[in-house]
Amino acid sequence: MIDLHTHSTYSDGTFTPEKLCRLAETKNIKILALTDHDTIDGIDDFLCCESNLKKIPGVEISLEIKNGTFHMLGLFVNHKYGPLRENLSRLKTYRKQRNEKILNKLSDFFHEKITQEQISHDNKGELGRPHIAKFLVKKGIVSSVEEAFEKYLAKGKPFYESKEKLNTDDAIKLIIESGGIPVIAHPITLGLDNEKFDTFIRQLVDLGLKGIEAICPLHSKEDCKHYIEIAKKYDLLVTGGSDFHGDNKDNVTLGNLGSCTLPAEYLNKIEKIKGR
Repeated sequence: MIDLHTHSTYSDGTFTPEKLCRLAETKNIKILALTDHDTIDGIDDFLCCESNLKKIPGVEISLEIKNGTFHMLGLFVNHKYGPLRENLSRLKTYRKQRNEKILNKLSDFFHEKITQEQISHDNKGELGRPHIAKFLVKKGIVSSVEEAFEKYLAKGKPFYESKEKLNTDDAIKLIIESGGIPVIAHPITLGLDNEKFDTFIRQLVDLGLKGIEAICPLHSKEDCKHYIEIAKKYDLLVTGGSDFHGDNKDNVTLGNLGSCTLPAEYLNKIEKIKGR
């Protein structure tokens, strides 16, 4: 079993890197990637964890797109690479600024000062929206994390705040220069129809895109098939991941890639690249 998209307490997951590895072992996962949002700060802890897992250092970088959500995975990155660290450090500053704006909105809403510590005291990175969603559930404003996003935290909703992001060209270049493989994450969230998606992928391939996360819980069997066909068309690597966040996404379990499995032929390609 393989899972190439997971998060830890260094972004908006609830499992430490070590706890993530231990859980993977119980689920008979053989290959695991840590891909925290806009940070590689947890990679040292991840790689130092004593385990028979094949551990892949990674990152998930948020990029700009008009209507949907655009995330780029970097798999096999060298987390010591200076320019990558410097640019992700800038993103951390942007996220901190965004969080301050959201906290101000929450303070106005509750008519009291809301601090980061009140929302989450055990994560090692900056707050993510899932932390805030859980806080709203705890306060009784909504009944679920999903409702919190639908009513308050999604794009265009009252508590949403955008943050500055890397441009796509720079993100792909940094991933490649750090020895990594740029892979478009959960492409269904781009919100593009088939024709526009094909055009979009063609542009990314020209920039250096190497893979598509065709297999994930957000994709139906038809979606998986479509994205695999696109990957074949442009000679891209097919990957799969759960996008596991621990308790911050309690409907997602580690190693569960949804309605599809990662075909052996693609798993072999990933393993070959891993051993390069």
